[in-house]
Formats: sequence, C-alpha cells, structure tokens
Amino acid sequence: MRKFIYLLLLFIGTNINVSVSQNHYVDSLIEYTKVAKDDTHKLSVLTRVIEAISDDAVWSKYNDQLGPLAQELMLSADLKIKEKATRHYGDYLNNKGYLSNNLGDIPEALDYFHQSLKIQEQIGDKSGQSYSLNNIGYIYSSQKQFLKALEYYIKSYNIQKEIKDLNGQAQSLSNIGNVYDRSKSLKKALYYYFKGLNIRKTIRDKQGIGYSLQNIGTVYFNQKNYFSALYYFTKSLEIRREISDAQGISYALCNMGKVYLEENNTTLAKKYALEGLEMSQKMGYPENISTAATILEDIYLKEEKYSKAHEMLQLSVKMRDSISNDETHKSTLKKQLQYEYEKREVVSKAEQEKRELTYQATSKQQKIIIIASIAGLILCLLFGIFIYNRFKVTQRQNVIIQEQKKVVEEQKQIVETHQKEVVDSINYAKRIQYALLAHEDLLKSNLNSHFVLFKPKDIVSGDFYWATEHDDNFYLAVCDSTGHGVPGAFMSLLSIGFLSEAIKEKNIKEPNKVFDYVRKRLIESITNENQKDGFDGILLRFHKPTNTITYSASNNHPIVISNNTIQHLECNKMPVGKGEKSESFTLYEMNVSKGDSIYLYTDGYADQFGGEKGKKFKYKPLNNLLLAINHTSLNSQKEVLDSTFIDWQGNLEQVDDVLIVGIRL
Repeated sequence: MRKFIYLLLLFIGTNINVSVSQNHYVDSLIEYTKVAKDDTHKLSVLTRVIEAISDDAVWSKYNDQLGPLAQELMLSADLKIKEKATRHYGDYLNNKGYLSNNLGDIPEALDYFHQSLKIQEQIGDKSGQSYSLNNIGYIYSSQKQFLKALEYYIKSYNIQKEIKDLNGQAQSLSNIGNVYDRSKSLKKALYYYFKGLNIRKTIRDKQGIGYSLQNIGTVYFNQKNYFSALYYFTKSLEIRREISDAQGISYALCNMGKVYLEENNTTLAKKYALEGLEMSQKMGYPENISTAATILEDIYLKEEKYSKAHEMLQLSVKMRDSISNDETHKSTLKKQLQYEYEKREVVSKAEQEKRELTYQATSKQQKIIIIASIAGLILCLLFGIFIYNRFKVTQRQNVIIQEQKKVVEEQKQIVETHQKEVVDSINYAKRIQYALLAHEDLLKSNLNSHFVLFKPKDIVSGDFYWATEHDDNFYLAVCDSTGHGVPGAFMSLLSIGFLSEAIKEKNIKEPNKVFDYVRKRLIESITNENQKDGFDGILLRFHKPTNTITYSASNNHPIVISNNTIQHLECNKMPVGKGEKSESFTLYEMNVSKGDSIYLYTDGYADQFGGEKGKKFKYKPLNNLLLAINHTSLNSQKEVLDSTFIDWQGNLEQVDDVLIVGIRL
C-alpha cells in the first residue's frame, strides 16, 4: 500500500484521533521490524508501519529506513527479491513525493512522483503506475495546470480500467470531474461525477457515494440550481448518517444551510447551520466550523441579532487563524525534517567511507587468495599420486553417501505416508462432523427461508450449527466452541452430543435449561485444573402449535431486522462451560413478525483481519452490511457476505472459523 493523494471537490480536514488499540497495533509492527525473519519481510512490515501512522514527522522516519533497505536488496541475484525490493523502492519514492507535497515543495514532490512512475513502468507495476499518475495529476491540478492534470488523470483511469480496479476508476473520474469543475466546465464536471457515482454504486462504496453526491450537489449550487443542489446534499447526508461519517455529515449540513440561505429560508438555514456547527465543533473540523459560523453570521445580521453575529464572526476568524497556524506548523516540520535529512547525510557519508575501506581490504585479501591458489596448484602437481589416492577414498565415501541418501529417502517416504494418514484421518473426522451438523433437508422442512455461510479455518471446525425436532418443537443451535481445528472439532462433537442428550433423552424443552444441563455435563466431563472449555452460542426453539420463538444465548446476541431497523437481542454474559459466573441461563422470547429476518453468527467474521490496513472487520460493519442487504434474497445475502469476506481477507490468513445463519420468517 502507498501514501496516495485523494482529490475531492470538498477539502477533507485533518482531525486525527488515534485509538489505544491502533497505537498498540503500530507499536507491535515497529517491534516486529526488529525481529523480522529476513530483510524482504522487513520491507513489507515497514510499509505497513508507514500506512498505519498519520503523523508525517513519524512515518517519514520509517520511510527513510524503507528506501535504503530496498536499494540494497535491488542488487540481489534472486529475481523475486529484486522485483519485490524495486516495487517497495517505488513506494518509497511515492511516499517522499507525498511528504514533499504536504510540506509545500511542489517541484520536489513532482520529481519524486515521476521517479516512482519510471520504476513502476520498468517492473510493470500497473497498480503503482495508476497511483503515481493520479498523484502527478493532483500536483498539476493544484497549480491550476488543468490540461496537464487531465492528461495524467486520464492515463491513470485507462490503467485502472485495464486492471479492472473499479475503486480506482471511480476516484479518477471524480478527480477528472473536479478539474472540469474548477475550470468552470460544469456540464463536463457533472458527466464525470455521475459516471464515478455509478461505479461506486456498483461496488457499494457508501463513503465514495457520499462524496460523489456532495460533489454533484456543489456543482448544481454553483449553477444556482438550488432545487437540484438541495436534493443531492440531502441524499449525501442520508448515506453519511447511515455509515456514521461525522465529517461528511458536517459538510452536508453546512452545504444545506448555504442553499436555504440563498433561498432566504432563514429558519431551515439556521437549523442546518447550527447542527453542522455542533457536529464540527464536537469532531474538531476547523474548516467546517468556519463555514457554519459564516452562514450563521449572515442569518443573525438579517435577524438584527448583532451580538450573536459578532460572536459568529469571531469564531470564523479564530478558525481561519487555526488553519493558518497549521500551515506554520507544516513550515516548522519542514525545517525539522530538513535537519534530520542533513544529519542522515553525514551518517551516510561516514558509512560510504567505511564501505570503501572494506572494499580495499577485500581487494587486498583477494590478491593474497590468488597467490595462495597458484601455490596450491603447484603443490597439487607435485603430489599427484597423493591426490589420486584421495580420489579413490572419495569414491568409497560417495558409495556410503548414496547408501545414506537412500535411507533418508525411505525415511522421507515414511514421514509422507504418516502425514497422509493424519490428513486422511482429519478428512474422515470432517465427514463425521458434517454428518452431525444440521441437515439441509431438516432446515428446509422447518424454516420458511434460510442460508448458512460456514467457512472453517481448518479442515474441521470448532464452530457448529445443529438442529433437531422433538415433540412439537424445532431446535436450532449456532455455537462457537473453545479453539478451532481438531481441538475445536472435538469440543463441537462433545457439545452436540450433550445438546442431543438434553433434548432427546432428558426431555428438556426450554433452551435455557438445555444450556444449564449441557454446561453441567461439560464441566463434569472435561473441565479440570481451572480449564475453561465449552462454547458460546444461541439455541432457538420454534414451538409449532403457538408459532412462538424462545431462545437462550451465551455471550452472543441474536440479531433481528424488522422494518429496515436492526435489533440486538439480549444474552447472558457467560459461557456454556466453566466461567466466572455460574447462575442459570435466562429464557428469552422473540417478538417477531412474518417477513422479519433473524441472524445468528459467531465471532469469526467480525474478528477477521484484512482491508487496506490489516484491521479487524468488526461487528458494527457486519451488522450494517446485514441491514444493507436485508431486502435481497437470502441466497444473494450469502453470496454478498462470502465475497465481502474474501475481499476483506485478501492475502491474509483466516484467523477463525466463520459461521452465519440467516432466517426469514
């Protein structure tokens, strides 16, 4: 990944709140650079460190480690290492350009971006080329050289089409639209903004959709087409509220305030400006605070509330001063980085002198080796008979070596046979486990409509879904056992056995009492020396005569979506097994109607690392995704959930078993 300049019509502020977990993630990466198994691996970790840190003064230090290390590895005889190092060196140059641009040194930024582009063209890094071309286009656009900006944006767009990078295409189209917007070619600007919007709708990029709608609304505002502007600002506000984009919400509110002010509707203008001001102050966005204050200043002047108008004027001036101070900070930072650069130059020169002395010593040593080799050849000629005898000895040794090699090959074959037997055994265990899981015919005969997304991390799984019929009841369990792989699978088989025993043999009907019984059996059977083996999960009971649903839940919330509203149902904060709490499980009843959807899932989906920064997917985005796709068929929902998981995971390892069950009543 690379530091990449994204150009939008609306200026994005710099309010950065780094969470404790993010700091821990960055610290872990930094520590890992010190113990990376090899230099090529260290390159990848350094790149992640650079992407994870937002402070220019901090990440640039790690970028200055990335560049020299990449240059050193570019001399490797191993073509794979050389190519990877060259790719990272292109990233290093791109990052240097990004930093130079932030510090206001435009010529230097442009030079770095062109150097990066040249390297990426040499190694055929299409994705990297599109980044560098976009960054060069941004530089020209910021300098109002619109024709050159268009040239590079269009080149970037064509490459993104070639490699089918839809997200990149949408961004380039937005940048092209911005160039036409700034050069007052508003019809062309709208054409490219709408084209980018359509792509973002296709890939369901809600944040990008919000930006596109905002840009389109701004063009209509500049055309004084206030009706259309208000429509697109409102749509942008809706989607940004949906994804909790605080900064986008404040932009949309301020822009709606400006539209209503132009239409002399001071009541609504004040409403949206005040809401935008409150949001901007809460999040710390100086540009938005200044915009909202300016709108309110005009409104209070019209209302002849001069004291409040003066208050808003002072606030607007204060925010402009704050932005100016930020520019002063950048100037100071530039001097600091220049000092660091000069200091590193002195160290680099000393290291170069050290390398030259080492080279001279090595050359002298090589001359001595050559002389010694000649003397050795002479000795070899003099002692030819001795060498012949040694040759015969070597022949005998080769026979021994061949015999040893044969033994090693036989041992290798034995190991491979044993390994195959182990894998075959695990695959057979998988067949047993899958036979105990809920059968599709049983689910179809008892549920109106459903899907099951089941992705074990290994061959067998600690997650399981199980169902049974007993008397007038249908039971469905979705559970996550301790561990995964073979240990987790053993736990799941044991838990399924106890669930079946509770319902079928002991005739226990209520889900909470079933969980109480299973917990007791697990503790009696396997728990010793304070081990906490068991499972978290949900057990639903569908009572057919009354059409009611009751359930019990252990450390896991059932999700219900009704009338496009999501509900997180209650659960007990304790496991089905030995834990800190030992009270009885609670029996809950679901208040649901026909057409509502129920989702039961384990933690594997939300805990998966991935995305651009290698972070967890988390529960909130998962629930938002379920809400967004709820109106589609359950088969479509399963496909979207599966493809989203695969895209998010990327090249990273799956960290846990994944299980999601969806039911439509």
